[in-house]
Amino acid sequence: MRVTRRIRAALALAAIFLWDLVVASLGVARIVLSPRVRTAPAIILVPTVLERPWAVALFAYFMSLTPGSTCLHVSDDRRSLYVHVLDTADTGTTIARFKNVYERWIGELER
Repeated sequence: MRVTRRIRAALALAAIFLWDLVVASLGVARIVLSPRVRTAPAIILVPTVLERPWAVALFAYFMSLTPGSTCLHVSDDRRSLYVHVLDTADTGTTIARFKNVYERWIGELER
Protein backbone atom coordinates (compact mmCIF):
# COMPACT_ATOMS: atom_id res chain seq x y z
CA MET A 1 0.00 0.00 0.00
CA ARG A 2 2.79 2.39 0.95
CA VAL A 3 4.72 1.63 -2.24
CA THR A 4 1.59 2.17 -4.34
CA ARG A 5 1.03 5.58 -2.73
CA ARG A 6 4.64 6.58 -3.42
CA ILE A 7 4.46 5.44 -7.04
CA ARG A 8 1.22 7.39 -7.50
CA ALA A 9 2.81 10.46 -5.90
CA ALA A 10 5.93 10.19 -8.09
CA LEU A 11 3.87 9.86 -11.26
CA ALA A 12 1.61 12.76 -10.25
CA LEU A 13 4.62 14.92 -9.42
CA ALA A 14 6.25 14.16 -12.77
CA ALA A 15 3.07 14.85 -14.73
CA ILE A 16 2.33 18.07 -12.84
CA PHE A 17 5.91 19.26 -13.30
CA LEU A 18 5.83 18.61 -17.04
CA TRP A 19 2.55 20.52 -17.35
CA ASP A 20 3.88 23.38 -15.20
CA LEU A 21 7.06 23.43 -17.28
CA VAL A 22 5.10 23.96 -20.50
CA VAL A 23 2.76 26.58 -19.04
CA ALA A 24 5.55 28.50 -17.30
CA SER A 25 7.75 28.38 -20.41
CA LEU A 26 4.96 29.92 -22.48
CA GLY A 27 4.46 32.60 -19.82
CA VAL A 28 8.15 33.51 -19.78
CA ALA A 29 8.26 33.51 -23.59
CA ARG A 30 5.30 35.91 -23.62
CA ILE A 31 7.14 38.24 -21.26
CA VAL A 32 10.38 38.10 -23.25
CA LEU A 33 8.75 38.53 -26.66
CA SER A 34 6.33 41.29 -25.64
CA PRO A 35 8.30 44.39 -24.69
CA ARG A 36 5.24 46.12 -23.27
CA VAL A 37 4.23 43.40 -20.86
CA ARG A 38 4.70 44.64 -17.31
CA THR A 39 5.97 42.19 -14.77
CA ALA A 40 5.83 42.18 -11.00
CA PRO A 41 8.94 40.35 -9.85
CA ALA A 42 9.23 39.48 -6.19
CA ILE A 43 11.24 37.54 -3.67
CA ILE A 44 8.81 35.51 -1.60
CA LEU A 45 9.17 33.42 1.52
CA VAL A 46 7.67 29.97 1.04
CA PRO A 47 7.18 28.11 4.32
CA THR A 48 7.35 24.34 4.17
CA VAL A 49 6.17 21.47 6.35
CA LEU A 50 8.53 18.99 4.70
CA GLU A 51 10.92 17.47 7.23
CA ARG A 52 13.54 15.40 5.49
CA PRO A 53 16.48 17.22 3.89
CA TRP A 54 16.02 15.44 0.56
CA ALA A 55 12.35 16.46 0.44
CA VAL A 56 13.15 20.13 1.08
CA ALA A 57 15.91 19.96 -1.54
CA LEU A 58 13.50 18.38 -4.04
CA PHE A 59 10.94 21.13 -3.33
CA ALA A 60 13.60 23.81 -3.96
CA TYR A 61 14.77 21.97 -7.07
CA PHE A 62 11.30 21.77 -8.63
CA MET A 63 10.68 25.47 -7.96
CA SER A 64 14.02 26.33 -9.56
CA LEU A 65 13.35 24.16 -12.61
CA THR A 66 10.07 25.94 -13.27
CA PRO A 67 10.74 28.82 -15.69
CA GLY A 68 10.17 32.20 -14.08
CA SER A 69 11.15 31.13 -10.57
CA THR A 70 14.29 30.13 -8.73
CA CYS A 71 15.01 29.16 -5.16
CA LEU A 72 17.58 31.57 -3.75
CA HIS A 73 18.06 30.22 -0.26
CA VAL A 74 16.84 27.57 2.16
CA SER A 75 16.78 28.65 5.80
CA ASP A 76 19.10 26.87 8.23
CA ASP A 77 16.16 25.09 9.89
CA ARG A 78 14.82 24.04 6.43
CA ARG A 79 11.40 25.52 7.24
CA SER A 80 11.48 28.38 4.73
CA LEU A 81 12.61 28.85 1.16
CA TYR A 82 13.32 32.22 -0.40
CA VAL A 83 12.16 32.17 -4.01
CA HIS A 84 12.50 34.76 -6.75
CA VAL A 85 9.53 34.84 -9.12
CA LEU A 86 9.56 36.75 -12.38
CA ASP A 87 5.93 37.76 -12.26
CA THR A 88 3.34 37.57 -9.51
CA ALA A 89 0.24 39.62 -8.93
CA ASP A 90 -0.43 38.05 -5.53
CA THR A 91 2.34 36.48 -3.47
CA GLY A 92 -0.14 34.51 -1.36
CA THR A 93 -1.56 32.84 -4.45
CA THR A 94 1.92 32.08 -5.77
CA ILE A 95 2.97 30.52 -2.46
CA ALA A 96 -0.24 28.47 -2.31
CA ARG A 97 0.34 27.24 -5.87
CA PHE A 98 3.89 26.07 -5.10
CA LYS A 99 2.70 24.31 -1.97
CA ASN A 100 -0.28 22.70 -3.69
CA VAL A 101 1.56 21.71 -6.85
CA TYR A 102 4.87 20.49 -5.43
CA GLU A 103 4.94 20.30 -1.64
CA ARG A 104 1.78 18.22 -1.49
CA TRP A 105 3.15 15.44 -3.69
CA ILE A 106 6.66 15.55 -2.27
CA GLY A 107 5.03 15.14 1.13
CA GLU A 108 3.40 11.95 -0.13
CA LEU A 109 6.83 10.66 -1.17
CA GLU A 110 8.25 11.60 2.21
CA ARG A 111 5.72 9.59 4.23
